[in-house]
Amino acid sequence: MAGAAGLLLAATACSSAAQPPPAPEPAALRACQDAFGAESVDVLRAALGDGFRPHGPAGADVKGRLVAEAREWRAGADDLRRQVQHPCEIEGGGSGRVITATVGWSMYDIDHVSAGKGRFRWRTVADGVYVASRPDIWGTPLVMPCTVPGTAPGQGRELPLEIAVLHKATGEAAKVPEERLLAALARGTRELLGCREQVDVPGDLLP
Repeated sequence: MAGAAGLLLAATACSSAAQPPPAPEPAALRACQDAFGAESVDVLRAALGDGFRPHGPAGADVKGRLVAEAREWRAGADDLRRQVQHPCEIEGGGSGRVITATVGWSMYDIDHVSAGKGRFRWRTVADGVYVASRPDIWGTPLVMPCTVPGTAPGQGRELPLEIAVLHKATGEAAKVPEERLLAALARGTRELLGCREQVDVPGDLLP
């Protein structure tokens, strides 16, 4: 009996070891593809291997929260409280979250980042696109006007969109550069929200 039990345990262990890792949850995978582009996510998935785990809410949820906040905004009554959305986070094996996308409404208006005191920190990389010269806790922020239909006058410039990508991946995954993910996130978020301004986000964003 003892020998049979030992064989059974060994067989069970081998069976468990042979099981493939669980596939990424389809909705989370789609959220990250929408945020960063399917091609970039495919490269990251191949580089991170079995440890690849995407996390993210549906794009409609992110849009709903951002649109609601923009429509509540009023000039002269801004309390500077902002929601922070993470449309995609990618886990890489045992190293936890290695890539995080962040979107939200900025506390800085366009006049500040383009011509005010903020011009010493913010670089103009294209007409209407401003990138900070140094990163913060969510990566290197990018600010751009985004007028949402149904909002108060001035919302697009006084409550602009701010996005960032925190990229801590190493090895093969690092070959997908931060600025590639940042540009894709900026373009995708503009499309998601239906920003009225015609802004071309370049691929060359970081020094």
